[in-house]
Amino acid sequence: MIPLAHRYRPLRILCIEEDPVQRKLMEACLEVLDAEALFAPSAANAVWLFRRHPVDMVFMDLDWHSADELAAFEEMQAGHRGHRVPILAVTDNDCGWTEEEYREAGFAALYRKPVEPHRLFVKIDDLLREQHQPPLLVSPAMAVNAPHFA
Repeated sequence: MIPLAHRYRPLRILCIEEDPVQRKLMEACLEVLDAEALFAPSAANAVWLFRRHPVDMVFMDLDWHSADELAAFEEMQAGHRGHRVPILAVTDNDCGWTEEEYREAGFAALYRKPVEPHRLFVKIDDLLREQHQPPLLVSPAMAVNAPHFA
């Protein structure tokens, strides 16, 4: 069991992931954190969900193989009802960009796959701190007992 910090409500995360196996891994990780997760298999589905559901964070799987992904990113980057939402670039596609280059492009941060619970939990807490929000974990070191997914 991972000791979670007290939050006034669960974290809401929109995950854009086309691969069903990766979605299942991400779902398992977010379930451990008691986060409310919305899953979209495509950029078009994600925009539909983003417009209808307030979220705290977006995890955007990037392949950059369609104009839909760029349009979805631009719309979500503009915010939701006046509130800007951090977008985490999640990718296994090594295009050679550094995290700083992703940030310059408008992403809040970069998370390179594979999905590993400890790294993901620490990245989420880093983003929350940057947004001046309370973290999910009592201590990042406590995440070492997180389940391992192979």
